[in-house]
Amino acid sequence: MSGIERAEGKTKDAGQGAPQGAAAFLVTGTLALIFLFADVVLSIYYYRHTSGDDLRWLLALLDIGLTLSVLGLTGKRVSRMLVSMKLALTLLFVILIISVIGTILPNKDQVATSGWVNNPLYDFYNAIGLFDMYYSRWFLFLLFLLATNLTWCIYKRLRVTLKNAIHPRVDVRSSFIANQPFTDSFPGRSLDDFRRAISGRRYRIHQAPSGSVLAEKGRFAALSSIVFHLSFLFLGVGGIIGGMMGWTDQLYIPDGSTVDVPHTMMRVTNHRFSVDFIPVLDERGLVEGYRPVDYSSDLEVTQDGQTLARQTITVNGPMRVNPAGANPVLNFLGSTSINFHQSAYDTTETGQYATILEVNYMPGKLLVYAGFVLMMGGITLALYIPHRRIWARVDESGALLVGGRSNRMKVSFARDFNEVKAGLVQEPRQEAGTDA
Repeated sequence: MSGIERAEGKTKDAGQGAPQGAAAFLVTGTLALIFLFADVVLSIYYYRHTSGDDLRWLLALLDIGLTLSVLGLTGKRVSRMLVSMKLALTLLFVILIISVIGTILPNKDQVATSGWVNNPLYDFYNAIGLFDMYYSRWFLFLLFLLATNLTWCIYKRLRVTLKNAIHPRVDVRSSFIANQPFTDSFPGRSLDDFRRAISGRRYRIHQAPSGSVLAEKGRFAALSSIVFHLSFLFLGVGGIIGGMMGWTDQLYIPDGSTVDVPHTMMRVTNHRFSVDFIPVLDERGLVEGYRPVDYSSDLEVTQDGQTLARQTITVNGPMRVNPAGANPVLNFLGSTSINFHQSAYDTTETGQYATILEVNYMPGKLLVYAGFVLMMGGITLALYIPHRRIWARVDESGALLVGGRSNRMKVSFARDFNEVKAGLVQEPRQEAGTDA
């Protein structure tokens, strides 16, 4: 093909690729406009109707869609950005800063009694969620983006990591072995000698068709990075689910009364509240009063006239009830149980006791627990299970070339490698003594 024909071919290929780029730009631009329109309309509705539906979660998702579509319009690779470690570290740093600010500032229940209500910009601060930082759309935006980043990282790296663990690199050249951090050459030795020298050291042996051999230990240690990513993802998703769907309320129930449980179809009856007192003695040993040491409530939870549970709860002995018709699988995965805690007690005007319960619903806590378990597993893999590899091959001169590396614990690996070398060096002397 001549130079002119090659130039025409390149022009033709470029012309064929242009409509595809234009189509992608048009689709991305349309998505950006849709996200922008929905974001503006719902934001106006939400901030003008503070007593309406809680749209912070939806607005945070729209913010993410708008941000990613705008990045796509600028020509940047969104997928490359989402899998970037720099993005994850930046998000973690920003979330840490916002968490510190959210801890210092008064929360939604305390701001009414603080001096912030007299600030001229109080309404603006309250609207942007400054006093409810952990549930603001901006904080949720960062959490969702971090969860997306971790999901992409796991998706991109898990397949490659598993492939390398299941099918390690065995077929290597002599130059590759010679360039390893630990290497040595043994003239007159064979691959069978290498297998005998490394036997009993719990190495997994791989044989390549070309003749090279790999002895490997801790091949799944590279999964520690994936396990760490997965643990943070579980923690984040569990926290998001708990924030989106969880709730906490207090119930005031006099003896013999029945009240509705908020957000559910259940009702709870306080059959009897009891409290135990002990005398308080003064310096002279005289009784100057009494203080409570333990109190409990005999509770019965019903739904549609059916008793779901009856239990006497104490301060350290709460009651957990699953609503009627709850799916056992969903209850195991998402924890659909409603928790009744003995919080305090009171005395009514008629002189009878009234129990004060804290009732909460905490979905996603199993994911949080699983995240901590995975984090400990990742730490164990990273610290105590190094990935050690030793390659062996007979080079062109007929000598046995041995080389290896370890991703961590290099001192102990050097000792291991030297013991393999000693086994290869001592064998000829033993054979020579036998021949003599």
